[in-house]
Amino acid sequence: MAKTKDLTGKRFGKLMVMHQLKEKIDNRIAWHCICDCGNEVDVKGVYLTTGQTKSCGCLKKDMDNTNLREQYDSKRVDGVVTPLFKGKTPRKDSSTGFRGVEKYYTRKSKELRYRAWITVMGKRYYKSGFETPEDAYYKGRLELERKHLPGRKD
Repeated sequence: MAKTKDLTGKRFGKLMVMHQLKEKIDNRIAWHCICDCGNEVDVKGVYLTTGQTKSCGCLKKDMDNTNLREQYDSKRVDGVVTPLFKGKTPRKDSSTGFRGVEKYYTRKSKELRYRAWITVMGKRYYKSGFETPEDAYYKGRLELERKHLPGRKD
């Protein structure tokens, strides 16, 4: 049987190993650690020594904030995240097959019509009254994009 290496007092990323746990986790030796942020966490020794676990989870949150939020914010043009409008593929739950196009029925005659919409900086814009989803997309949605998205003006 292999001798267990004592990790007490050693640092792995943001984790400081305090002591070995009496019980194993998934049949593996585990260690009680304190993270630099103050959280306490129990981690399998193999995860510490291979570098798989470097914090209580706060490191991922910090990295996500940097990689997602800041990268997202860097792609804004006049406050609008332009990559959100690059795809032409509709959502899977789209009933029309076009992005930013929805069905509705007119109030008085209850006729089926299509409307294009776009949300820019929290405000929703509509163009309604189209008889086909194609018209709503090409004559409505694309027009709304040209009108309300930065850098899309003709």
